[in-house]
Amino acid sequence: MRHIFIINPISGAGRGKKIGENIEKIAPELGINYVIHYTTRGHEATEIAKRYKKEKDGIIYSVGGDGTLLEVLNGMIDSKNMLAVIPAGSGNDFYKSIKDREDMSFPVDVGKVNDLYFLNCCSFGIDAEIGHNAGLMKEKHIPRSQIYNASIAYTFVKYKFKEVEFTLNGATKSGEYTIVTIMNGKTYGGGWTMAPNASVSDGLFDIYFVDRVKKASIPGLLLKVLKGTHEESPHVHHRQADRIKFKTTEKVIVGADGETLYDNEFDVKLLKHAITIYNDKDLIKKFLD
Repeated sequence: MRHIFIINPISGAGRGKKIGENIEKIAPELGINYVIHYTTRGHEATEIAKRYKKEKDGIIYSVGGDGTLLEVLNGMIDSKNMLAVIPAGSGNDFYKSIKDREDMSFPVDVGKVNDLYFLNCCSFGIDAEIGHNAGLMKEKHIPRSQIYNASIAYTFVKYKFKEVEFTLNGATKSGEYTIVTIMNGKTYGGGWTMAPNASVSDGLFDIYFVDRVKKASIPGLLLKVLKGTHEESPHVHHRQADRIKFKTTEKVIVGADGETLYDNEFDVKLLKHAITIYNDKDLIKKFLD
């Protein structure tokens, strides 16, 4: 069994690089058959993972945040390799949904929006635009600690509600929404507890529709999401399904585990138990220490 580490060295303000150094020291001591790849550009993790598709019992480690994990997933999907997650990013939301599992290995569901696979969530609305605009804030040389706050302020001013038509569980509905989030995991955005009871292995998305509300009410709703108490709000509607389609009259931003899609039609479906997670907690802890 070969252990293949795909490492984003700049994730977590350099934490990925430090973990890579730990692996290079510890793996030989443990007699592990391993190889390490460090990424140097976007989407390179996908290319690296694809090289190992013919391996039959390899373990591919994603060492980075949710963005790195998404890239690795899209490179290894449909292979017989297992996926291991070493959290080295700033959010690590998918890892939060599996870190307490005691199984050494277990199957998890995978989402697919159009041609992109994802593990944690897919969202449309003001939250997706906040995430997208955070990238714009980085280009403006705003201090790292203030990027997200700056993105929130910028998005609140610029955001325009859009009419969207959904097809879910055989019914079609149209309207304007503040947020529509399709969850496989429990949290997103670095710890926002959108789906507190979600399971990554139950064969269903947990889908949350947040009605259009006045912009002045949005911060209060987001605070409830952060605390995981938003389900109490009459403006929040929860559904479960393994597929949802939606379309808009104009192109919109949809975020999926840090990746941005820009289109006006989206088909989001769940692939039950499409990949197996390798979860050697003791080994991962050694690499993290």
